[in-house]
Amino acid sequence: MDDGVRVLYVGDRAGGSHASELGAADEIADVVTAPDGASVVDSLSEHSVDCIACEDRLTGIDAIGVLRLVRDTDPAIPFVLYALDGSESLAADAISAGVTDYVRADGDDGLDRLIETLVSASRRYRAEQDVALLNDLARNVYERITEAFFALDREWRFTYINQEAENLLEVTAERIVGENIWEVFPESVGSTFYTEFHRAIATQDPVTFEESFGLLDKHFEVRAYPSEDGLSIHFRQTVAGESTRGDHLMELTSLLSYDLADSIDNARAALTATRASHPEVDGLDDVEAALDRMDDLVNHSVTLASEENYSTTNSTG
Repeated sequence: MDDGVRVLYVGDRAGGSHASELGAADEIADVVTAPDGASVVDSLSEHSVDCIACEDRLTGIDAIGVLRLVRDTDPAIPFVLYALDGSESLAADAISAGVTDYVRADGDDGLDRLIETLVSASRRYRAEQDVALLNDLARNVYERITEAFFALDREWRFTYINQEAENLLEVTAERIVGENIWEVFPESVGSTFYTEFHRAIATQDPVTFEESFGLLDKHFEVRAYPSEDGLSIHFRQTVAGESTRGDHLMELTSLLSYDLADSIDNARAALTATRASHPEVDGLDDVEAALDRMDDLVNHSVTLASEENYSTTNSTG
């Protein structure tokens, strides 16, 4: 790891040899100590740590009680139970309470095994936090698109839908993400939506069309942008025959060209840093694919808006 692990060590011996030996390990950057379970939550609020090592011998709140307190405060932070006495029943209770790992202190290599476990768990935790941050950045970019928007993968499954699209389609992301669009809306099979979406995927060219959706009694103006990973769809409700395509495109292009492009660049920088520090972590390819799709949206929107603006100017000139 590029940076050492920051550990919160909880136990009656927190100020003694165990904490000192942990702090002396090359992989450990810092050790914060808490003498008992009652002080753990305060320690977590006062210090930034990557993991917790907790002895099973504690005064006051026992180790399982400490684990439950920690999980109420932070459900994800690694919590390793360091069993000085240890028992099968303690291990079973710890697993039920959500312990990350269980290390017995017996033998000459007990502390070495604890260090190895803490470092490994912290690496996973940091990587998961990085991926979560990148996904939040990606979602933030999507949510700042003012139009209704959803994305489909190559299997026609919803991978994302923003709030405006939920409202117009009268669905929730919780219900449809991961589901096939033609199974969610079977009435659309054979419709213009079905034909145009398939055409976009087959030709890898964006499509623009207007169509009424009888199930919802709404008329939509739709733009679909294909990529190797699937299809990105922007749409809004309109009155049949009263297209506002040019205005909407210019609004979207302005947003994409300036604000969203900066957000995408920031997310790419964070992705590069995460790859450099955690090359083994899963999920980064999915984040990169989302950023590539956003880039495609920016480029397609700029091109489409420019063409529309040119057409409008010439027709009125």
